[in-house]
Amino acid sequence: MVDIDAVRDWLGRLPGGSLVGRYVDDWDAFEKLDRPVVTLFGSYDTGKSSLLRRLLVDSGTNIPGWLTISARHETFEVNNVEVGGCIIRDTPGFAVGASDIRAQNNSRRAMAAVGLTDVSIAVLTPQLATAERDVLQKLFTQGWPVGSMWFVISRFDEAGVDPEYDLAEYRELSDRKVRELRELFELDDRTPVFVVSQDPFQTAGPDTDLSRETWDDFRGWDGMRDLADAFEAVSPSALPGWRHTAGQRYWTAVLDETMTVLRRQLSDYTARAEVAATGVARRDVWESELDTLDRAAQASLDGLVEEVMRMSWEPSSGADRLQAEIQRTLGEWFTKHELRLQRLQQSIRKTKERERARPSWAGFASLVATLGSGEDAPTTPAGLGCAAEHVETVGTMLIGMLKAANNTHGPIAGGKASSAKAAGDLGRHIGIAEAALPLAVYLAKVVDEQGADRARLNQDKAAAEKRQQVVTECTERTRDTWQPFVDDVREAIFAETRDQVDLDASLRQLVEQLQEAAAEGEGLFRAGTVPLLETEA
Repeated sequence: MVDIDAVRDWLGRLPGGSLVGRYVDDWDAFEKLDRPVVTLFGSYDTGKSSLLRRLLVDSGTNIPGWLTISARHETFEVNNVEVGGCIIRDTPGFAVGASDIRAQNNSRRAMAAVGLTDVSIAVLTPQLATAERDVLQKLFTQGWPVGSMWFVISRFDEAGVDPEYDLAEYRELSDRKVRELRELFELDDRTPVFVVSQDPFQTAGPDTDLSRETWDDFRGWDGMRDLADAFEAVSPSALPGWRHTAGQRYWTAVLDETMTVLRRQLSDYTARAEVAATGVARRDVWESELDTLDRAAQASLDGLVEEVMRMSWEPSSGADRLQAEIQRTLGEWFTKHELRLQRLQQSIRKTKERERARPSWAGFASLVATLGSGEDAPTTPAGLGCAAEHVETVGTMLIGMLKAANNTHGPIAGGKASSAKAAGDLGRHIGIAEAALPLAVYLAKVVDEQGADRARLNQDKAAAEKRQQVVTECTERTRDTWQPFVDDVREAIFAETRDQVDLDASLRQLVEQLQEAAAEGEGLFRAGTVPLLETEA
């Protein structure tokens, strides 16, 4: 048992927004029904619709237009019809492990309907449960009052024995199948099990314009009388107890399924947050390496220009020789430090290639694309609600939360654009050694202009200060030429890590909130110390 009020409060405080309104609406609509709700459920083609048709015809109730009988998958929605004092629900056949969207939606609607019912009827073929065994077993442990969970072994005229020729063997086979079913699910004698042939030998086929006399020849053995009597025995006086336990089943299932969703979302977003944190750490490391390279380059530049200028003041230095020496010296400096930049770039490129090859990157890239697309996530399918029905809704709420958080810092650029730019930057050859030529021309020109006063410049204090000024100016020009190439590498680092850095804070916050919500949900489970496995009506 769970504290329903606490579960509702918890649902209202989930990260990204409240889910409680969706579940309350579904529950309130069910709780207002003043007659017992009986739900037929089971896998596709177990005969639920033909069973309902037989019940309607035998009771003199008109067959609604939505009820169709076919060998194909025909029921796609949950539909209600009144029979006597009950509301009977026909559900889509659920498909265990289905991959197509329609089958998954059908399964969700069917399971949601079972969560909002007073009496459930599991309809099985004579082969009994196979793939759906685990699904049925889970349902049986959700707290059903004695006598509120029924089983119908349907279409028994197809079981392999013709009752028209050997009724005794038919009934023996029927008894054996009932025993097998009770053993399969460990059912005691208080659980009603019916064996029926609702349309023997497909007498009615797909027709819906039928009379009760259609099946008169088979009533002695088709088992429908016992099932009809059980419907007539459903007492409204048991309704309060059934609704109470239905509430426990429903809200426990909501808590269980929502926790399943939260755990998966927590796992997914934890992985994405780790990718983002890795990007932040790598940006810091790469920037630190770049800063170290830049400082080393600039430190080695100090004194280099002054040494070249000192050589230029020697009387033996000609203009051509001076320019060649300046170009050689600065060219060596540029080449040396260009190589170091290229090594850093190669390291960045290889690291990002390895990172993008990891499975965790695909999830992060998908999130970035979603946030950058500006498109809303898919809406929840229509139909009876349950936690499984709202899986997409939980994801939508979290995406909306991330969009809101990151819009305050500017829109997400998207992985493709930023990665493409970064790849282009990292693949470009800087070629900064060529920058030495214009600097050499400039320095040679300055020195040539001072050529007539070289002797004075070497002796006069004021002239020496002028010389230092020229050295400082030339050094700054060299640094100005170098800086754009450092900036290019820094921009490439930013481009490679932009999405990770932009999302880091919001992802860390979301993971913390999901952890808190999951821990609180686990606490609600632990607080339900009274097991609701079998409750007397």
